[in-house]
Amino acid sequence: MLKTIVTYVLDNFEAMLCKVLLIFFVTILFLQIIFRCFQWPLTWTEEVSRFAFLWFILFGASYATRKAALNRVTLQFSKFPAKFKNACLLLADAIWLIFALIMAYQGYLQVLDLAEFPYFTPALDWSLSWVYIAFPISFSLMAIRIVQVNVLHYAFGQNIADPDQEAIQDSKNALSEEGE
Repeated sequence: MLKTIVTYVLDNFEAMLCKVLLIFFVTILFLQIIFRCFQWPLTWTEEVSRFAFLWFILFGASYATRKAALNRVTLQFSKFPAKFKNACLLLADAIWLIFALIMAYQGYLQVLDLAEFPYFTPALDWSLSWVYIAFPISFSLMAIRIVQVNVLHYAFGQNIADPDQEAIQDSKNALSEEGE
């Protein structure tokens, strides 16, 4: 039971965080609109929603990595033999992994720099190091997800289908059943 819960959380951490962040920043923006209608503008809502949206984007990219849903151009490999195609895709993922690790490391250095020489947000007076902590965390998670997807694919033979392609196939199937 506990193993199932831990596995679920580890496999869906980014999805759960993105859902919370989306609800949070949409609610904050809605409050801002309502309060402006009554001439009581809230100065902090724009800043908080901007930071929540930034975190949403960064963790959403990590989630899309886990679901193999990020845009990739693979048409050029379609006529290649399977081994060469897989080698090219693995090389592309290795380059992507190196990029994610560099971004995580540079983000970590930036957070350390902002902790040592702090800048503060104008409305809330928050240290930017707490806002920027999303960069090293999300890119580290992205690097882990890149490795995870490749291990699942190449070591265990699991083909992680792009959710968009699954939805397109489901639509085609539904349309063909309607036409019959």
